[in-house]
Amino acid sequence: MLLVVGLLCGGLVSLLLLSAVLAQDSYRVRELNNDLIDLRAARESKKVENMRQDTPEAIARNNDLQGQHKDWDTARVIIPGGSTGAGDGGTPAGRERVPGTGR
Repeated sequence: MLLVVGLLCGGLVSLLLLSAVLAQDSYRVRELNNDLIDLRAARESKKVENMRQDTPEAIARNNDLQGQHKDWDTARVIIPGGSTGAGDGGTPAGRERVPGTGR
């Protein structure tokens, strides 16, 4: 009889410990899920901020803040051979000299 009572008490204690471990793991899983939700929200906000900074208005504003302004006075077209087109005595863009024609 004492053996049966001892086995029942041991079973109850082991169930109690198992229940406590599972409850602790469930809290840990819930905590990790909350952290994952926070990280996803932060990633989404960073993505939106990057998209906002890629707009033409934001790029123009940042260029103005850095002292980079549009230069509408000279056309700087890169021509194979190292020259930059209009500013150094080259031909206008689209009218490059054709070898052997004199034009």
